[in-house]
Amino acid sequence: MKFPKFELLFCVKERHDPAVSIVKQLMDRYPATEARIFYGGEDVGLNPKINNLMPAYRNAKYPLVMISDASITMRVDSLMDMVNAMEDNVALVTQVPYCKDREGFAGALEQIYFGTSHGRIYLAGNCMQFVCSTGMSSLMRKFVLDDCGGLAAFGDVLAEDYFIGLEFSRRGWLSAISTHPALQNGAEPSVVKFHARISRWMQLRIAMLPHMMLVEPLQDCFISGLIGCFSANHLFGVSATIYYMLHCTAWLLCDYALNRSIQNGQLPYRLSRFILAWALREALAPIIYIRAIMTPCIRWRNGRFRLHWGGKIKSS
Repeated sequence: MKFPKFELLFCVKERHDPAVSIVKQLMDRYPATEARIFYGGEDVGLNPKINNLMPAYRNAKYPLVMISDASITMRVDSLMDMVNAMEDNVALVTQVPYCKDREGFAGALEQIYFGTSHGRIYLAGNCMQFVCSTGMSSLMRKFVLDDCGGLAAFGDVLAEDYFIGLEFSRRGWLSAISTHPALQNGAEPSVVKFHARISRWMQLRIAMLPHMMLVEPLQDCFISGLIGCFSANHLFGVSATIYYMLHCTAWLLCDYALNRSIQNGQLPYRLSRFILAWALREALAPIIYIRAIMTPCIRWRNGRFRLHWGGKIKSS
């Protein structure tokens, strides 16, 4: 990691986790790097991620704290890139969620989603200073988080990343995004797991911001295209079929350009696979939306939680 001074604090729930042996091997290989392992977590709420992070958070000694999920691949200059984005009026820097190049259709589907639909909303939201922080890779000022009550203050919500960004904003601090994206590199991607994850995120958004139930479907190509083509036909007599074909083609091309931009290079899949995966994701978006609003409970890690308006959770 290209940064003058840092420490690595690994948080592991169980001592027999297979990752422990890998971490110890790395610590032996790089003895000059200050690193520690914390086991067991601390019970401060229902959020398992917050509970797992608490011991390391209490022992963190530097003014900036970075939280990085286990599945994130970090470039050697990612930390420096995020610190450079931490201007005087900024307290939270996140990376745009994206995916590392992986083989298979499921890996391409996930990468295309984060490089198009999710990336579009994330970049637009940050541009307009909306709170839309994602905590899979985030850097924050520790004293600002301490003023908010520390990580423990967010132990009873699942979307702790959003609520941390919201509290920072209420205190007058800005959020920013770094140049490099967060490269998710989860093992064995699958279409079923991916759709369950997207549905869970949608459930959280609707619970935190109930009005999202009305506008969530409008961000997808096919639904907005249907509204647009019938409106154009009714108001101006434009052929609904031609309008819809042009709408979908333009949307597809813009999404492809955005995906190339976030990738910052050649995409690992052909254009034909991009079109197929893009069309599948857009076609299944309404089904995922219906699933999200019809399911009051969330399964995450080893827990099952019931969502309440405002984002609070209870064990189910």
